[in-house]
Amino acid sequence: MPPSAPATPGEITVSAPAGRPIAFELLSILPLPLRILLTGAAIAAVLGAGVALGLPGPEALFAAFAAPGATGLPALIGMMIFLVGIGFAAFLWWLAARSFALVANPAIGPERLAGLRDLPLALPEGTVRALLALIVGVIGLPLLLFSKTLGLTDAIAGYVNGIVTGVFGFYFGTRSTGADAQNARRASEQLAERERANGALAAEAAALLEKAEGAARDAALPGRIEATKGSLARHIEVAGLVLDEFGPLLPKGMIPEGASQALGKARDAAAALEGQQSGPGAEGALKTATDALAGLISAQPLAPLLRGAASLLPAGTALGPIGAVATVIGLGWHFGAAEYQRWRARVLAVPFAPQFFDAGLITPSSAELRMESCPIFARAFGDVKARPGFFADLISKISQDDAGARLWAKYGADAARFPGGEAEIEAGLQEFRTALLADLSARDATPEKIAAALAPLAPAPGALPNVEQVNRLMDEAGKAGAGQPEARAAFEALVMLTGHLRDRKLDPVRLIAEVMP
Repeated sequence: MPPSAPATPGEITVSAPAGRPIAFELLSILPLPLRILLTGAAIAAVLGAGVALGLPGPEALFAAFAAPGATGLPALIGMMIFLVGIGFAAFLWWLAARSFALVANPAIGPERLAGLRDLPLALPEGTVRALLALIVGVIGLPLLLFSKTLGLTDAIAGYVNGIVTGVFGFYFGTRSTGADAQNARRASEQLAERERANGALAAEAAALLEKAEGAARDAALPGRIEATKGSLARHIEVAGLVLDEFGPLLPKGMIPEGASQALGKARDAAAALEGQQSGPGAEGALKTATDALAGLISAQPLAPLLRGAASLLPAGTALGPIGAVATVIGLGWHFGAAEYQRWRARVLAVPFAPQFFDAGLITPSSAELRMESCPIFARAFGDVKARPGFFADLISKISQDDAGARLWAKYGADAARFPGGEAEIEAGLQEFRTALLADLSARDATPEKIAAALAPLAPAPGALPNVEQVNRLMDEAGKAGAGQPEARAAFEALVMLTGHLRDRKLDPVRLIAEVMP
């Protein structure tokens, strides 16, 4: 390896901390030794001046104290002990001054200042004990060594020996056995400091979380307002329809008490919510609107209609009686115009209308099958139904408004065919039309439409009714209620309400899910 280049004087100068020259560092260290030397030189000069003037020197003073019978030696020893005490006091004052200067340093953190308050004289732990032990050692040991010279009795020497031994034993014993306690105390202090830091971090995190939640609430407030306005609009519309359109026609007691008041509060809350977007005012208006919505839902007149209509239909599905009503009503809302007309005629058992049957939907084969379930026509036409073209001719006649007169003109001459006369023909015609309508309506319900109709209820997998179950429910809806006028009135009100909701594009099943979760 090639030898490194010798350091230049400039490099040596810059080797001191912060780039200061070594000479400056030496000058910063020299003042204290120089001060000590100058103090000693001053004392030596005073003593030399005294000797030069003929004053007795220190040896003469000590000789006088040591002369036989002299009593000044104890006084000298006492004065020296006093001077030693003064020196230790000055040393303690110097330590305290240094400690207070350290405390006054702005770089010291508040945690360390808090720790210094628990220490004696704000000095490092153990300083005062060490200084007391040092005083006892510096004064007590010479007293024991020169006890005979000082003329101390054995009792006094024993007292001094006990004091020195006790102080030294306590100090060094504590230092040797207290390391674990000191470490434990330091660990506790560190743990407490860490807990304080964790508490500060937790408080800061809580403040940040609260601030983030507030910001999230402010950001979500417009969306919450719009959602509440939409729910209010739906339930106000339905409650208003039931109260205004069907209330006077429904049996007494079916409309809940307080429904009108709840509707009025909801309308006022919806008006107050208009134009609100953010701020404390918007929060207050939203709270009022939410409370009004909850009150309207609890007093919503749609709920007693559902409960009343549920007693008409068999719980033939996994969704229960309310689910059965929701299935029938939801399908009517999802059907197209022609399908809806057939559905309404089917579930209400209304008189036949020619527009219910689209051209070509009824075939002779389907008409023949449906006649088997119609007792009047099955008996009356049992002998002629096999003739070619019979069912095509029959379909042509029943699609006319004067179908009864046409059938009477052709078959009325045979009294055995219709013994009840024209009335029996009209009854058979209505029976046959109802059967054909059921056949057409049965094709309207599909699994896709059933799933779409019941989607707001979020049925469990496998709980959706099949097409056969749905057709059975609709057939039952058209027949049931002869002995339950109140339940029938509730069901018919729901069917008519469905027509209004179709015009307003409000899904009744969604309303059912909100009113009766």
